Amino acid sequence: MTMKIVKHTWNVLSGVFVLFLSLWMSGPGIGETDTPTYRWYFMLLFILWGIGLFMQFKDRTKLMGIIVTFIPVGYYLIFYILVVNS
Repeated sequence: MTMKIVKHTWNVLSGVFVLFLSLWMSGPGIGETDTPTYRWYFMLLFILWGIGLFMQFKDRTKLMGIIVTFIPVGYYLIFYILVVNS
């Protein structure tokens, strides 16, 4: 029972984290041109997270799903730490 709570908490928190940062990174930013440029390739990380989420529901691919959901979280976490420290 405790592992289910931990798994669902991980999925909710990491999903909100990846979705928020994917939307933020794909936005137009503060460019000085009149035409905003949207970078939709950052949304691929949220799609990758979603694939990992669905992989967690099958017993055969549960571990691989956890690893796949950790890839975008780790990417954004490392990216955030590098930006804060510079």
